[in-house]
Amino acid sequence: MDSLKLSLHERVFKLLRDYLQAEWEVRRGSTRDFSPDQMQSSHCKVPLQDNSSDCGLYLLQYVESFLKDPVVHFDLPLHLQKWFPRQQVRRKRDEIRDLVLYLHRNQNHGSDG
Repeated sequence: MDSLKLSLHERVFKLLRDYLQAEWEVRRGSTRDFSPDQMQSSHCKVPLQDNSSDCGLYLLQYVESFLKDPVVHFDLPLHLQKWFPRQQVRRKRDEIRDLVLYLHRNQNHGSDG
């Protein structure tokens, strides 16, 4: 999910493993091995933005798609390039604008009376 190609994947994987290790120790009071041997990492192939301004929209779409249609088989590597169509992300900007305008109108209307 790195449309900017910053190649921070291994660093992110290490941070996630370190976080899981700390959470496990705090919540369970014991240790557990979250090393790469025990917890494999993978780069998911997902729809990517083609500009430098839609990263937030894509993030929202990833979350929405995961919640509506969760991945149930995590066979690696994950190929989710067709998880959702690009047009869906383009529509999301309009949906958010419409929602903000709707909330704004209702807030102003409600405060008048």
